[in-house]
Formats: sequence, structure tokens, C-alpha cells
Amino acid sequence: MQYNKSKTFALQTDLGLYCRTGIDEPKTSIQENTFHYRRLVYNVIKDTLKNAFPITKKLIGKKRWKKAVAHFFENHKCKTPQVWKLPLEFYEYYSENALPFKKEFPFINELLHYEWLEIEIFMMEDLPVENFDTEKTSHNQIIVPNPEIKVLALQYPVHIKKVKLITEEDKAQYFVTIHRDFHTKKVRFNNLSYPFVEMLVKINEENTNIDDLKIIFSKYENDNIKIETAISNFISFAFRENMLLGYK
Repeated sequence: MQYNKSKTFALQTDLGLYCRTGIDEPKTSIQENTFHYRRLVYNVIKDTLKNAFPITKKLIGKKRWKKAVAHFFENHKCKTPQVWKLPLEFYEYYSENALPFKKEFPFINELLHYEWLEIEIFMMEDLPVENFDTEKTSHNQIIVPNPEIKVLALQYPVHIKKVKLITEEDKAQYFVTIHRDFHTKKVRFNNLSYPFVEMLVKINEENTNIDDLKIIFSKYENDNIKIETAISNFISFAFRENMLLGYK
């Protein structure tokens, strides 16, 4: 049996639109089961987003969350065929469109982005890592970073404060690193001040040794003893948190 490709595509399009909106149910071979498609598709999306954004869901409450998911489902044409990437489209959708309820949460886009990045980092492909030694044998050795990391700049402390307690008075400059542990593959988060973010970025972008880090930190501190101490503490912290892996 041969199928008319144009008719098949038209049916798929109509069925997809019906699944999203519940309007204009298309004619299918088993009509009495057609409405189940929408329920099944919606349940997949609903469960995926609920698991992706537990903090956001708790913050805005069940009614607002249900409305936000339904509005997204009905109005957004999903692009990705991979279900685990759907939360990215949800975050991007509400970065460009207003939430479908009156109460404003000024930091909600940052919170959505923060929660999405945990998924992105956990699911990312393994990145190549150069051979490294865990012990430093000379002062000018190059530091080997954990490349599976992202730095997120924030205006609100969604990563270190209970979101229900965040107010406009908390608005400032924050940085959080989100990385996947090289050994356990678990996602880890760290709050960092800008000088340490700058050092971490440099280590990840080009060959960097301890002296290079001192040059960076000297922009923020003039006292050599304090610079030495700050660099030493940063290196110890970054190795302990598995943001740095070793030396080459």
C-alpha cells in the first residue's frame, strides 16, 4: 500500500496541532482513540518539566505552574526531538514571553536557567581531557581544568538563598559554577567571586600556571602575601571541588 506523502504530512501536522491545543480533532484510522494522543503527549511534557524545574514549581505554586506549562504546550512549537532538551525550550520560551499570570518574580528567568544547566551539564557528552599528574612537580607546570563546566552570572542569589526569601534588596552581582565531577559524574555547584571566576575561565581557555594566576589576582590585591594566600586557597578549593584535575 502506498501513502500520499502530502496527506500523511498534513495529518501529522493536524494531529500535532490538536495535541497542543485540543482544538479541531483530525480524522484518524481509530477515531475513538485520537483524544488519548493529546493526553499522553501532554503527560510526557508535564512530567519532564516538573522534574526539570522543582524549585520554580514550588516557588510559583501548583496553579501558576500548571498554567505556565499549559500555556507553553499550547503556544510553543517544539523544535527538539529529544525529550530531555525540552526544558531548555521552556526556559527560552519564558525568556522571550511573559508568564501567563499577574504576579511577577523578577528572578524567575535566572532560576529557570540555573535549573536547566544542571540537566545540560549532567547530560553533556564527555569532553576530552589531557593526561595529567595529580601532584605538582615544578612551579611553572600548566594547570589542567575539568572542562565539563559552565559559569552562570546572576543578579539574584537563586543558588545560595531560599528563593521565597529573595527580595529586590538581594539584587547584586553573583557567579555560580556548575560542573560535572570527573570521577562520580555528579553535578556540583559553587558560588565564586569574580576574581576567582576570571582565573577559572583563563585556566579553561589557555595554558595557565600559578604565576599567571598571581598576575590576574594582582589586579584586585596589592599585597604579595595576600596574593599568595588567595591563590593557594583557590587552588586547594578548586582541586577539592574537582574544578581542577591536575598538572601537566
